[in-house]
Amino acid sequence: MLRSLILFNLVLMITNINAGDSMKNFICFKDYPNVANSKIKQQTLTNKLPEWDLSFLYSNYNDKKIFADLNLAEKGALDFKKKYQASLEKESLNSKQVLKAIKEYEELWQEAVLPAGYLSNTYNVNLENEKLKALNGKAEIIMAKIAKNLSFFENTLARTSDDYKRKVLASKELDTYRNFINKVSETKKHLLSNELEELIIEKDINGSSAWSNFRKVFESKYTFDFKGPDDKKERKYSLTELVNLLENKDRKTRQDAAKTFLTKFGQDSYVYAHIYNSIIQDMVLIEKGRRGYDPMIAVRNQGSQLDNKIVSSMHKAITKNFKLAQRYWKLKAKILGIKDFNNADVYAPYTSDKIKQKDYGYKEAMEMLQTTFDEFYGPFGAAFQNMYRCGLVHATLSSNKRGGAYCDSFGKGKPPVVLINYQGNVEDISTIAHEGGHWIHFLLIAENQGLINSNVPMATAETASVFNEMLLASKLIKENRNKDPQELRAFIMGKLDRIIATVFRQTAFSNFEQAVFKASENGPLTPEQFSDIFVQEYGKLFGNAVKMTPEFRYEWARIPHFMRPFYVYAYAFGELATIALYQDYLDNKKTFPQKYMDFLALGSTLPPKEQFKTMGIDLENQATWNKGFKYIESLINEVEKL
Repeated sequence: MLRSLILFNLVLMITNINAGDSMKNFICFKDYPNVANSKIKQQTLTNKLPEWDLSFLYSNYNDKKIFADLNLAEKGALDFKKKYQASLEKESLNSKQVLKAIKEYEELWQEAVLPAGYLSNTYNVNLENEKLKALNGKAEIIMAKIAKNLSFFENTLARTSDDYKRKVLASKELDTYRNFINKVSETKKHLLSNELEELIIEKDINGSSAWSNFRKVFESKYTFDFKGPDDKKERKYSLTELVNLLENKDRKTRQDAAKTFLTKFGQDSYVYAHIYNSIIQDMVLIEKGRRGYDPMIAVRNQGSQLDNKIVSSMHKAITKNFKLAQRYWKLKAKILGIKDFNNADVYAPYTSDKIKQKDYGYKEAMEMLQTTFDEFYGPFGAAFQNMYRCGLVHATLSSNKRGGAYCDSFGKGKPPVVLINYQGNVEDISTIAHEGGHWIHFLLIAENQGLINSNVPMATAETASVFNEMLLASKLIKENRNKDPQELRAFIMGKLDRIIATVFRQTAFSNFEQAVFKASENGPLTPEQFSDIFVQEYGKLFGNAVKMTPEFRYEWARIPHFMRPFYVYAYAFGELATIALYQDYLDNKKTFPQKYMDFLALGSTLPPKEQFKTMGIDLENQATWNKGFKYIESLINEVEKL
């Protein structure tokens, strides 16, 4: 997410011309027959912020078909268990029968994902709707029952003998699901009995899942009385609006905004500590105590098919290079003329009399991105156009809507959807680019893979999103190369803000998570213990380049990703691996784009290490990470020269 305030008048002029040409003769998903749906209608691109149209799934949340489909999937799951459990446990199924079972298993999950996904996404933009909340909760309970009845399948596949795996599961007939079978088999030594696995699924619906949902609703109620730089008097600010003020050019505004929301999280830190402790202790007791995972991050690594050594090596390499972030922040403090540079200044924009703040209309933003992706590769741009022309983006701001941004997929044959909270700055354009990368990735998978191979591991999940951001940033740097040096410097600094947030900030978060889990083995932590560990780990990143204000110690409470333990390092992983991919693109612009789209379309048919090898990237080679650090250093060098 880029953090700069630059006038891109020339870029936009070019964008409007090229994008206009690409709008002609458009038909939703004409190049994606498996996804095409007559219920999906074209929308005209305007500056009016859109709200998605999910009627291609169900007419509305009162549609009786939603729970009819869920109940059918629930019954199907029970029938599936009766049909296959005994024979699979006896290893009496041949390869053709196993293939048939896997396809039935996949179809059952596909039937369940559609109604549950529809309700979840509809609820995310209607958080104050109590009926929707109840319906969503009811759907989660049914999904848990489905998961309970289907859990035997993967567990039993994993437990099959080596002889059965060699004679039956190694058959070429099962090659489409080869990686799925291998991934399942890797869990064998950590599995509990079928009865316990079913009990854990039932427990989670009122355990970790419930706590995560509670946090989302609790935080959504936050409003702040605040007087912004353009306000004549105090007004109500949402959390998203207040956090965005950290990028305001006025330092007092940034500091007041940071103090306001961080103080609130400090006041409520006992709530967030309770939520986080509940999730942590659940994992400590089950994943380590029962399953034997050690270190705890290995749970996520195995799910992502990443060797612990690869993940540990990346963490060490990034932590060792925290000095790059510190060097940049010292440079930024000098450029901005701030002697006591602190956490409220980290995302401060570089401004001057020549660089004014500009708000970008939604139409303007989409046209800028459309031109960027068209220039990369025609089919890539054509894929992206379906996202915003076919009613699949929810961009409006509302206190009734969850904050942040995400892209959600519904599996084979269904287009993904994107939620953003658009406010019109360059940061938001980059957010659309980011989520648009996920969207193109999921679209290619939905066209080419079934639901099982749609389950993208975190190592590749952030590749497309980061690559899109790099395409946008590189285009705008190039367009501004011969302009005023101050404008170019401002843009490059914005790019550096984004990379440092992704690589170094997320790794500091991950280091915090690992330290917290280690400390929690002796029991739950107090809010102040969480804060002390956060200050300790974040202090390693800030060094003597950035001072921490007293309320910053509660920043951990503001990070919802901690509700999904050990996910955050995916962002750093994706950024560094994608920088290596981008370097390859610069060297092979003719052959790379289609090869890259084929790479994305693979879904999870290959483990990450093998998938990246198809693009010539070796995740076990330190040189892959070093490419990223060299690229970051080259940007810092350029800012210094400018």
